[in-house]
Order: sequence, then C-alpha cells, then structure tokens
Amino acid sequence: MTQISWHPFDDEAFAEASAQNKPVLLSVFAVWCHFCKAMDEQTYSNEAIAQYINEHFVPIRVDSEKRPDVNARYAMGGLPATCALTPEGDVIWGGTSVAPDVMAQLLPQILNSFHNDKANLTRHVAEQREQIKQQADTPSLDPSLPVTGESTRAALLAIKHNFDFAYGGFGREQKFAHTDALELCLQQYARSVAAGTPDADLYIVLGKTFWGMTHGGMHDRDGGGFFRYTQTPDWREPNYEKLLEENALIARTFTRAYQLLDNDLWKTVAEKTLHFLDTTLYDLDKGVWGGSQDADVEYYAQPLAERTEWNPPTIDGTIFCGPNAQAARAHVAWWQVTGEAEALAIAKGAVDFLLTHHLQPDGALQHFVSPEAEEERAAGRMPMGLLADAADVTAACLDLYEANQGAAYLDNAERIANWVQGHLEDPRGGGLFDAITRPEAVGNMKWGTKDLTDNMQMVDALLRLFLATGDQQHARLAQRTLQAFVPALGQLGFFASSYALAVERAVSPPIQVHIIGAPDDPRTQALLAAAHRPYRFERFVQSFDPADPDDAEFLQELDYPAITEPVAYVSVAAKRLDPTSDPTQLIELVRTAA
Repeated sequence: MTQISWHPFDDEAFAEASAQNKPVLLSVFAVWCHFCKAMDEQTYSNEAIAQYINEHFVPIRVDSEKRPDVNARYAMGGLPATCALTPEGDVIWGGTSVAPDVMAQLLPQILNSFHNDKANLTRHVAEQREQIKQQADTPSLDPSLPVTGESTRAALLAIKHNFDFAYGGFGREQKFAHTDALELCLQQYARSVAAGTPDADLYIVLGKTFWGMTHGGMHDRDGGGFFRYTQTPDWREPNYEKLLEENALIARTFTRAYQLLDNDLWKTVAEKTLHFLDTTLYDLDKGVWGGSQDADVEYYAQPLAERTEWNPPTIDGTIFCGPNAQAARAHVAWWQVTGEAEALAIAKGAVDFLLTHHLQPDGALQHFVSPEAEEERAAGRMPMGLLADAADVTAACLDLYEANQGAAYLDNAERIANWVQGHLEDPRGGGLFDAITRPEAVGNMKWGTKDLTDNMQMVDALLRLFLATGDQQHARLAQRTLQAFVPALGQLGFFASSYALAVERAVSPPIQVHIIGAPDDPRTQALLAAAHRPYRFERFVQSFDPADPDDAEFLQELDYPAITEPVAYVSVAAKRLDPTSDPTQLIELVRTAA
C-alpha cells in the first residue's frame, strides 16, 4: 500500500519543492486529535490520493505540539490543518479536515493553479504578503498609553455578559475551561470580600462553572483528569483528549478555588486531577510528565465495566517544557494549601529536570525532549526559545523560590527573563514575539506573532521578578508589554482576562512577606507555610537566613532588627506592618493586609 512520503518542516523540504517546481502539501496534526486520525485513516490512507500527493507535491507533516510556531502561522481554524503552499512557503489554499472525495477534486485544482495560472497566483501571493506585513507592522509603541484598572472592569463585564447562567462556563456552544477568566473571578471576588461587599454575581459565576465542569462530561470521574472541551453548552459530548497543560491549569485553578472558597468538593477535584497527572502521565524515572493522553473514542464508548478489557488510550511521552512547568506550578499550589511536602518535592524534581535538560547556557529553552530521537528529527528545526516555555518556566522557578527551595531558582528565572528581553521583544511596536523571527525563513515563518496569554504570563513573571530583585528593567519590560496590547483591548472581550490579571499585578499594592529565620528551624517552616496558606493574588514571599552573609547584608539594608526567634514581616507597598512569630496571626495578616 502506498504511503505518503512525509518530510519534516525544514529548509531542505522547501528547497526540494523549488528544485522540482512542485507545490507543498502541509499537514498540521496533533497526536491526541481524533479528527486528525480520522483524516489519516480516510484521506491520507487512500491509495490514489497518496500516490497523487507523492508524485505532484512535496508533502510536509508537522506535529502542532512540537512545532507550535508553525501551527500559529499556518493553522486554518483548527486541527487538522491542511494547506497548499508555494515552494517559498506562501499559502495557495488552506482549510482543516478534508474528506477523500473533496481531496481528490482539490489536489488537481491546486496543481493546475500552481502550474497554469501564474498571474493570479502571483497576485494572490503578493496580496497575502502585504496583508501579513501590515498585520505585523504595528505602529510604534506609545509610551504614554495608560495601564489602569479599567481593563479589569471591562474584562469582568465581558465575563458576566458571556456567562452561561443555565449551565455555567462561558459561551453558548462549546465549553472550554477558560482558567484565566476563572482566576480573574477568584481574584476579584477575594477583593470584594476583603472590602466587605462580596460580589454575588462572581460567586455565582464561580460556583456554577466549577459545578458544571465537575459534574459534566468534561470531567472523567472514572479515569481521572479533564477532557479538553465539550461540544455542547451543558458540558456533554466531550472530545476525549486529555492534555497535560489543560489538566495542570485546571488542577491549579480548583486548588486556588478551594483556597479561597473553602469548598471541599473543589479540593477533591484538584486532588484527583493531580493524581491523574501523577499516575497516568507521570514518568517516574525522569520525574516529569508526558504531553497528553489520546482521544480514543472507541475506548470511551465502552461501558465502564468492560474498559478493563481494552488497552487504555495511548500516552504521548514527549516532555514538553511549558506544560511541565505548569504541572509543577499546580503541585506548588497544592503544597501552599495543604502543606504536603511530597507535592513540593514533585514540583522541584520536574523544574530541576527542565533546568538540566531544556535550559540552554544563554537562557533559551528547548521546547521538547522526545523519548525517540527520530521524533526530534521529524520536527525539523528544533523549537528553541519559545515565549510560552520561557513564561511558564520563569513562573515555576519563582514559585519554588517563594517556597524557599533556593536562590538558584531566582537566578534561573532572571536568566530566562533576560534572554526573553534580548531576543523576543518587538523593539518598535512593543510586546513579545512567540519565537525568534528570522527574515530568511520561508513564508509566514519570517513574521512574528504575539500571543496575548503568553505575553501576560511573562508580564506577571517579570513583575514578580521585580518584587524579588528590585531590578527596574523587569518592571519596564512589563510596562511596555502591557502598553503594546492597549489598542486591541476593545476587541478582546472576556479573552482579555489574562491581560486584566497582569494589570492587577502591576497596579495593585503588592503584599510582600519576609520570613526571617534559620531554614531548618520548624518555627521558620511554620511561618513559611502560614504565609502561603490564604488566597492572596498580590502576595510575594521571600525567606532570609540571618546566618547567611548575603541575606544578613540584605536584611541590614532593609533595616530589620536582629532576631531572637523566627519572625515574619508583612508589607503593603512601602507600609510595613508589625512583625509576628505566630503562624495563625500571620495567616490573618496576609489575608487582610491592605
């Protein structure tokens, strides 16, 4: 049976297309994607279609998880993505899944256009390039653009407007978790409670959404974890893939919901989701997690009692950098709430793996490590220095630094952030590109894109770095990045939740907690645990050992008196509250400081 001779996405494949005067057929897929597998089985496995593609096209295959940079520039509305390209990488035609009968008609049409309608093709490519150039050619950054809490109010209005009062969640069709929106609701509800005027609307949004996620089809109550989304607004008919990143974000959000709302059900859901990560996706030898579990429709179609006779859905053992950092962050959040040392140890082990195997000497991060060397070759150019990875790992390092796991995590967070500033910032329009832009790259790959969520995750990390180090360059980069997105805010609706959270970090008076004491003293450890126990979005915790010369010098600069027992200081902006050595009192101070 004829199989398609797929090439990796690299310069050699496009050079071959140019030398042979053939168009490129680009297929973007994901290993967990049910619709991608269906297209493979129905279309690409068709003997006649496979022969035609091999003869008349240079076929290129891209795993969207391994090459998110390619996916961001060539995805056509979902997976699978199907594109016909010129040898220069310009799009001739683009779509998603293509049935065999449609593909049989489409391919000759594309080929005819490529060979026999050069004038129209040339015009189409020129128009497309100009459109992309205009989109990428943003105006110069206006340094006077205000960054204010108005964006938070706008995002909250959009959240309430898009809230599904019948079933919870956001939108009237498919349901996704939208953890950024939920985190913003948690943060704003906590603020309303502290002000003595609890926001009843936000309480309903949170409660109904968490309930819908927990009791609907998105939650696999039997196998553990959450599916990526449901196809109906009442949380039924899930697409059965389970992704590491989505489950890590959901586990962290439910943990923080329990931290704020004290609902034992949210704690149980978080615990079971972490258990899914640490059993189904966890590589015990390496101390990290695989990327996903397959959307095996036939498996989930079986009655629960009969599933034991089936092989469970396949696990993708690829170690992705950013999703592993997110999983580590979920475990740190669980430690904050429960004090379970094992969760913190798991998080530390995973981040240590990333720093050892993914972090390059210059501060860039390798996007993935595959158990099979062939998988890395098939990806083409190895993605290095992606913004999403940098933002997630920087945040995870800061989480561990706040948990008093060592100053080396702060050093690594700074190294990564400095690389981002030097390589990903748009010097003209502001904001951070998702990857290094290369003018010599083929087609759309020469243009940078700016993902809002990844930019805001990096902004949040930069502002935390500023609190930890006092280095103004981190705060200035965060400010410029926030300003770069101001002109687009009116079009984002509740998708601006990540922006609003970053703004809250920027404009809210920080709650800084300094724990002073020997790190192995149980009293110091009790104060550290207390500092992390309550929900407080603006909190940043640092621990200092007075016996350490560097820490002692810093404590002297802060004008802290010598101690006779471990002590904690809480500051709101520049206002320092009275110190305490009582963990219970510290919990209340952190919760109520204003």
